[in-house]
Amino acid sequence: MNNWHKLHSASILLLFTSKVKDLLIPLLLTLFAGGTSYGSRFSSLLFPVLIIVILLYSILYWASFRYQFDEGELRIKQGIFIKKNRYIRKNRVQSVDIVTGMFHRLLKVEKVKIETAGGGMEPEVELAAVKQREAQFIRAQLKSVEVPNQSEGEEVQELGRSTQRSFYYKVPLKSIIITGLTSGKVGLVFSAAAALISQIDQFLPRGFYENSIGVLISKGAVFLTGLLLVVAFIAWIISIFITVIQYGNFEIAKNDKELIISRGLLEKRHLTLQLNRITSVRYVCNPLRQWLGVWSIYVDSAGGGSKEEQLSTLLLPLGSRKEIDHLMKEVLPYAKMPETIQPLPKKAAFRYIIRTSIVWWLLAFPVMSFLPNGWVFFVLPLSFSYLGWLRYKDSGYTLCRNQCVLQTRLFSLSCNILPKNQIQSITYQQTFFQKKRKLYTLSADILSTTGGRTFQLKDMEADEDQHIFEWYRRNNI
Repeated sequence: MNNWHKLHSASILLLFTSKVKDLLIPLLLTLFAGGTSYGSRFSSLLFPVLIIVILLYSILYWASFRYQFDEGELRIKQGIFIKKNRYIRKNRVQSVDIVTGMFHRLLKVEKVKIETAGGGMEPEVELAAVKQREAQFIRAQLKSVEVPNQSEGEEVQELGRSTQRSFYYKVPLKSIIITGLTSGKVGLVFSAAAALISQIDQFLPRGFYENSIGVLISKGAVFLTGLLLVVAFIAWIISIFITVIQYGNFEIAKNDKELIISRGLLEKRHLTLQLNRITSVRYVCNPLRQWLGVWSIYVDSAGGGSKEEQLSTLLLPLGSRKEIDHLMKEVLPYAKMPETIQPLPKKAAFRYIIRTSIVWWLLAFPVMSFLPNGWVFFVLPLSFSYLGWLRYKDSGYTLCRNQCVLQTRLFSLSCNILPKNQIQSITYQQTFFQKKRKLYTLSADILSTTGGRTFQLKDMEADEDQHIFEWYRRNNI
C-alpha cells in the first residue's frame, strides 16, 4: 500500500446517509415548514437544495480523500476547499476500531476508526468505507498483528479470532437481556417518542388533544393507570431490544498487548485497547443492579471510547461478582474489585446528606404553606436525604501496592480502580467548613480520550492526606 488509495465508492452513499441522519431534524423542519405563500415556496425549495448539497459534499469528500502507508506511517490527504495533509506514525496509534453496519455488510465494506492519544472526542482518522481485506491490512500495519487468511469476499466474523489470543470470553445472551431490563434506556425511548410527537403535531386535527384527553379522563383512574403501565411495558421491551441490538454477540479477546472487543448485531464493532494505555477501570451499578448483585465494567484509556459510554469503553455489559472476578483475573488481574473499602468518617455523614437534599428542604416549607396537600412534597426531601446517606455509606477508598481505589456514588455506585503509574497528579483541597471538621477532598487525575478525567472523593479524614501522598511518592515496584 505504498501507492495512494481512494476510499471505496460506497463511501459516497454511507457519508450521505450519515449526514442526513445527523441533520434529520433541520431537514424535517425544512420539509414541513409552512407560513406565507412566499415562505412556503422558499421552504419547498430548501429541502431538495439541502439534499443536493449533502450529496455533492459526499461526492467531493470521497474524490478528495487519499491515504497510503509509507515507512511505518499512515499518510492522509483530504479537504475539498482547504487541503490537509496528515501524518500519523504507527507508534502513536492507540486503537484501531473496525465498524460494520448493516449497509457496510450489504456493500461488503468496513469503516475504520483510528485513535491517537491526542485525538480528542472524535477519531483522529475515519475511513468511511474500505474493502474488508483492506481494513484487516490497515489494522495489521498499525497494530503489528497478523493478517487473517481470508478470501477477498469473505466477511470477518470475529476479529479476536484472527490474532494470537491468550484469552477469549463471550458474554451470555441472558446477561445482555438483563442489561436492557435494568438500564435507563426507557427514558431515552420516552424522549424519542416525545420528539416524534412534536414533529407531527402540526398534522393533527384541531382539537385533537382536547378530545383525546377528555375521552381518556372519562374512562376513569383505573383505565388511565392500566394504560400508563402498558405504555411503560412497551417502552421497557423497546429498551431491551435496543440493548440486544447494540451489545449482542459481545466478545472479549486478549493477546499479549491488546484487548479486542467485538459487539453488535446490526452494526458490528471491533474495538482494540492497548493494555499499557488503560488508565482506569470502573465497576458501575445502579441501585437495582446492586440489589441483584451485578455490575458493568468500563475502562478509560488515552485513546478509544464512545460518546454513548461517556467516552469510555464498555468492557462487560453486566456480570455477577463471580463472573467479573473470573474475567478480570484473566484480562486485568491488577484491577480486580476489592473485597473491602475503608469508609469515610462518621462526621462526614451530615455533609453528604445536607449537600444532596438542602434545596428540596428549602422548597418544602413554601410548598407546604401555599399548596393544598403540600405535605406530600416532603416525600422528595426525605428521598434525597436518604440518597445523601447512601452516598456517604457507599463512599470510601483503598490503597493497594500499585493502585488506588476510590468508590463514590451519585445515583449509581462506581468503584474506580486507578493504577498508580497512570495517575497524573493527586491533589487535596479543603474548604472553610471542611477545615472546621478536619476533612478534605481528594482528587486524582488520569489521561483519557478527552485529555483527562478527574476522580474525586469528598470529606476524607484530614489525617489521611500525608499517608496518601507518601503512597503516591513511593516508586512503583
